[in-house]
Amino acid sequence: MKLAYYPGCTLHGTAREYDASTKAVCKAAGIDLVEIDDWNCCGALEAIFDKELSMGLSARNNFKAQKTGLDLVIPCSICSHNLSRADMAMKNDPSFRKKIEKALGEEYKGVKLKHLLDIIVNDIGTDVISKKFVKSLKGIRAVAYYGCLLVRPSEVSKFDNPENPMSLDNLIKATGADCLPFTRKTKCCGGNLLMSKQEYAFLLTKKLFDEAKAVGSNCIVVACPMCHMLLDGQQAMIGKAHNTVIDMPVLYFTQLIGLGMGLSEKDLELDKNMVSTAKLIESIGKAEVSE
Repeated sequence: MKLAYYPGCTLHGTAREYDASTKAVCKAAGIDLVEIDDWNCCGALEAIFDKELSMGLSARNNFKAQKTGLDLVIPCSICSHNLSRADMAMKNDPSFRKKIEKALGEEYKGVKLKHLLDIIVNDIGTDVISKKFVKSLKGIRAVAYYGCLLVRPSEVSKFDNPENPMSLDNLIKATGADCLPFTRKTKCCGGNLLMSKQEYAFLLTKKLFDEAKAVGSNCIVVACPMCHMLLDGQQAMIGKAHNTVIDMPVLYFTQLIGLGMGLSEKDLELDKNMVSTAKLIESIGKAEVSE
């Protein structure tokens, strides 16, 4: 399988471990990633003050992907959401389409784009990808955290149930790890409030940690770099704000399944996670997956 790859800004910046683990897992799964040429930001921040500019920035990336002749895979939930909305606008809004095609000087024929989780669980299949696992991750007790944009709104993201998604849950279970019930799996992490209303962002995230601990988990598994930045990168600050120590490892789903594939901690760049994963790794059973 060969796919065009749009990493987005965060995977080349604060989420380099997501980029590294994505590439490592895709290589192990037989997926050839071709990073699109001259890509730009999806326009997430621009949407605050100019929605059309934001949509135009995402549309430009779709034009770049179109030139590859390949389907497009996107690891970031925000980028996937924005590029999908731009694709829909190009198909359904003649005025917007005309303006963008004039600005870019070419015709938009469309591109098939999906989030990386969708590719892994649906295009490849959880049953197929599980055959790549060489050791059980028994000992890990995870909760699957989808966040607010991975599977919603349903007209944009169509690969899972928007209210009770199970794709990530099932993928976690396929590794041999336990995936525990988590009612806040699609609640917002508060990332969009981090700069303007930090106390509210921290409160939302604290509630996620409280439930994760209450159900007995020893890690949270995510598929969004914004969620990871808050849950992992700001975890010490969140604990300080609430006079507690949280100490909850937060893994990208690619890091988790990479461990099941036998990839090294270096390949998955687990050392770049702010909250240490050392104790979590030690908890993993060493038994080989039975043939």
